[in-house]
Amino acid sequence: MHSGVTNNTRFFLLLILVAAIFSIAHTATAQVALGDEFIVFVEGKNVLVPEFDGTVINDPIDPANKVARFGYSGWAAPGFRWNGATGADMSQMVSPTTEGGKTLYLKLLVDPANFAESRNCPAPGFDPCLTITLFDATNGGNAGDDLEGRLKWPVPQELMDGAWHELAIPLPPNSFEALEAAKLGQNVDGSPLATPLDPNAALWSYTGGWANGWGWGGTNGVVDGPTDPNWQDYQWDTVRGITVHWDWYEGNVGGGGDVLIDDIYIGDATTNINDAINPPAAMAGATFAANGQVNTVSWTHNPDFGGYRVYLDTEPITTARLDAGEIPLLKELAFNAESFLFDHRYEVPHPSMTGMEFHYAVTSINLFGVENTDVSASSGMVENPNLAIQPFIVEVTNDQSDVIVGNLISDIVSSDGFPAGMAPFTIDSEHSSAGDLGFLADSDEDLSAKVWFGFNRQWNELYLYVEVTDDVVARHPGTSEDGCEGGSSGCGTWAYDSFEMGWTNYDVRDVAGGSILGGSPHENFERGDAADSQFRFAWLRANNPSTGVDASAFISPITGGDDRNQEIAASKTIYADLMDGANVVGYRFLSAFSLASIAISGTGDAITTLPDEDKIKLMALNFGINDGDDDTVTTGSRDVQIQWSIKPTASGSWWNTPAQWMTVAMAGINAPTGGTGVANEDVADLPMEFVLEQNYPNPFNPTTNIEFALPVTENVTLSVYNVLGQRVATLLENEQMATGRHTLKFDARALSSGVYLYRIDAGTSYTKTRSMLLLK
Repeated sequence: MHSGVTNNTRFFLLLILVAAIFSIAHTATAQVALGDEFIVFVEGKNVLVPEFDGTVINDPIDPANKVARFGYSGWAAPGFRWNGATGADMSQMVSPTTEGGKTLYLKLLVDPANFAESRNCPAPGFDPCLTITLFDATNGGNAGDDLEGRLKWPVPQELMDGAWHELAIPLPPNSFEALEAAKLGQNVDGSPLATPLDPNAALWSYTGGWANGWGWGGTNGVVDGPTDPNWQDYQWDTVRGITVHWDWYEGNVGGGGDVLIDDIYIGDATTNINDAINPPAAMAGATFAANGQVNTVSWTHNPDFGGYRVYLDTEPITTARLDAGEIPLLKELAFNAESFLFDHRYEVPHPSMTGMEFHYAVTSINLFGVENTDVSASSGMVENPNLAIQPFIVEVTNDQSDVIVGNLISDIVSSDGFPAGMAPFTIDSEHSSAGDLGFLADSDEDLSAKVWFGFNRQWNELYLYVEVTDDVVARHPGTSEDGCEGGSSGCGTWAYDSFEMGWTNYDVRDVAGGSILGGSPHENFERGDAADSQFRFAWLRANNPSTGVDASAFISPITGGDDRNQEIAASKTIYADLMDGANVVGYRFLSAFSLASIAISGTGDAITTLPDEDKIKLMALNFGINDGDDDTVTTGSRDVQIQWSIKPTASGSWWNTPAQWMTVAMAGINAPTGGTGVANEDVADLPMEFVLEQNYPNPFNPTTNIEFALPVTENVTLSVYNVLGQRVATLLENEQMATGRHTLKFDARALSSGVYLYRIDAGTSYTKTRSMLLLK
């Protein structure tokens, strides 16, 4: 561990000052000012770093030491991140010249599996290299936006030996011009450098960025800087992340492996990190309570603590279980949080699982994330019967399957064949999290979706019908014009309007560390019996653009290699416009594919087994929508990405992080719909679909009963109309009603005899009208 020259007083006064400034200015998008030195990770993450894409593990060489682990993927940049729109201000850490800047210190251990893939790094542009990359903030992906810039430091191959290496990497001069001049031994004005550029600093490169399908400023292998018309210099006052970056590893020479980092900080020889390892006192006094459709965890802030961590499990949480790493983190709050109250929103995966026990625990951490795991006075249990019931993947009968497949054969994009009244998965402003650009859509009209998802056991097939509301439909060209090879096979479709899905072939309860509440434990994609995959559905406009018949579905197993965008075999996907009257308001598609076709060949992937007809299986599932708002371009113009997951840990790395996905039920056609997840004969069945029953008695005089069923909690309006369409009674007005069967009495003594209509509107998911006869 690097300790430098002891100067504790200076360091901690600085930290307190930075913390105070941030606390006073704190808002949801407040910027963190890092000053001229900042500890990122020692035994834990600094609380002023809001997002951490890795996991904290025991050092494999020294198990008493905690280190940060980052898992390999074909393209990934996990690390330490700040708000995507504002970033962190690091401008005090750099200088216009080689003098006055600070140094990035870290310990680095790289799995040798990365060696072959990195080839001859450092190479021009560094695209095939493993790098330490600093990203700056962005507000979009078009040429006129504030684009995401990159500063890269390639990891030399001699460090890829599975051993720890201590590195001191001076930060470069603060602009492209100054760095390139310094590499020539000069200042920008051509005068000689007073201080030669350090060899480690000479490896830095301002490589520009990647803007949705096209490189700008040098990411394609040529560092051309300001000669690129889209060039923007790196923004040190809005640094978004310090990351481990596998940049387009192709995987055809062996793939990659884990990278471990420890003792990472920016400062100089006087920075002391030894005091960052002392844990705080134990946490006490947390309360846990059901609160409508959320569970509330709250406590009083202790000013001696740097922050708090909230954990969740189906069984009581103990210190021993926390120390063993058995409990997934639910939420972390820093000392400067707006409140020390966390409303945990959880949706029960299936009606049969209502009544689950939620066990919570709160721990204390110091300013640098070092934790006291004593939860003897800060744990508790909540039971909440009012939690929302989540939609689930339904079994489709053979007759319904014939309708769906018949529509595909006939190029008819329709939801026909999916069970009537089934609740769709909804991605909108009430149910979404930011994707990899770090911000949400402007409105539901700008971007939202509904997803109907089913399976058939005889044919071992999955079916999707999706409606995406999107104010501008921007389709992938379906050619190599997107700026990368193989455009017609899906390369670059993420940069246009497209729909994504994360999928596991396993029940989350069947893998070590997985659970109903925690979901999948996988922090990166794995293969074999517990395999994770990503799908993308894209409407290609090169062929038959009016019908969308040639649209395709792609699977990205994220193992690296050319299979990262291979088309799903034994599948078909067809597209059409989503219409509101004569206006195009988005797009919709219908897709079918076999479960066998999504088990990646050569990887040992198991084919997903379906639940028995009377059982459920709990998968990790997520959806994402990419939105490009320029339908004329051929080089990609993604403006935003949103995801369906509302887990507190959901972040921009969701696409290859199954641990951030929601737990979703795949239910057999005869699966019980009532209960607590265990046998309970006394619990009434809950509905699996929306239903508005015929009133009884009918005819009636003067009262009758109107019954309806909700598979999920919804806001319900129930109205009565005469035959002229005039509303004569309102029984419910946008009132939130829980999952289950409900009966309301309608009193018509003030009305005359005749035919009346009664109508239900359950959110935006279900509308139904029936008639009844009043006879006096």
